[in-house]
Amino acid sequence: MFGLLKKAATAKGRIGVAFGRQHLSVAVVRRESGGSAVLERCESHPLERGVPAAQVAALLQSLGLPRLPLSVVLRTEDYQLALVEAPDVPPAELRAAMRWRLKDAIDFRVEDAVIDVIDVPQQGRGGQGRMLYAIAAKRAAVERHAQEFAGTGSFDVVDVPELCLRNLAALVPGSDRGVALLHLGETAASVVLVRGRTFYFARQMDLQATLRVQRDAELPAEGRVDPGAVVLELQRSLDYYERHFDQPPITRIAIAPVGPRSATLAADLGHETGLAVEAFDLNALMACPAPVDPLAQAGALLAVGAALREEHRSL
Repeated sequence: MFGLLKKAATAKGRIGVAFGRQHLSVAVVRRESGGSAVLERCESHPLERGVPAAQVAALLQSLGLPRLPLSVVLRTEDYQLALVEAPDVPPAELRAAMRWRLKDAIDFRVEDAVIDVIDVPQQGRGGQGRMLYAIAAKRAAVERHAQEFAGTGSFDVVDVPELCLRNLAALVPGSDRGVALLHLGETAASVVLVRGRTFYFARQMDLQATLRVQRDAELPAEGRVDPGAVVLELQRSLDYYERHFDQPPITRIAIAPVGPRSATLAADLGHETGLAVEAFDLNALMACPAPVDPLAQAGALLAVGAALREEHRSL
């Protein structure tokens, strides 16, 4: 996404960093000669929100990270994603023109935004012009990350969760025929629709209204997601994908992160939809020198997605 440095050569791996509510997660992915990904590190470290940039930098220095390109993932409150019609301007003028398209589409001043775009495949029906996903990141957040990672010479990209999830979805067998990845957070979920490494669609859903108390001892604290509410939102996304992009139906759904809540929801959704629904487990989808337990996956999944990034320039 927001490329900060130009690289002269292709690196054989990447570091991904993401911030949770009370932790910083780090993942290191190496690329083998054939291009396959090896997950060398996947870990989380305690870190309170709002700490000075120097404290973040000190933590990173203490981790002894390899010298690889590094991506940091924006927090959800630091950016907005909007699907808009592309302005009819030369490529060099696209971001400037997009800024005016976003004036009424975001809830902070467009003058305070850093703008980038994600290409969307040509829509098959409906007669619409070329569409783009525009990403408006708060300039203050981008500058804060630049300060936090100033001592990391390999820091080159500020990424967004949707593209990190795209990278993860591409690992699912059969993703070349289309896959939906549902990522469960504590109170919200994201679904991305991907074919191969091509990003088609993203939708956010509020889980607050779907959570009901789960008295099962296997889920003591999380609550259980109401599959009926999720099916409704998921079906809307799948219908949009088929109708607007003229694509064959997606029949494979992966739910992340792996764990009891995902396993329960996968069984429920499989029953409700008749589709192939599975929990997303990094151990089954990547080469992992050491097994990555569900807790580690839950804390660092977006960091892994950032480390899987293969683009070598911003769009």
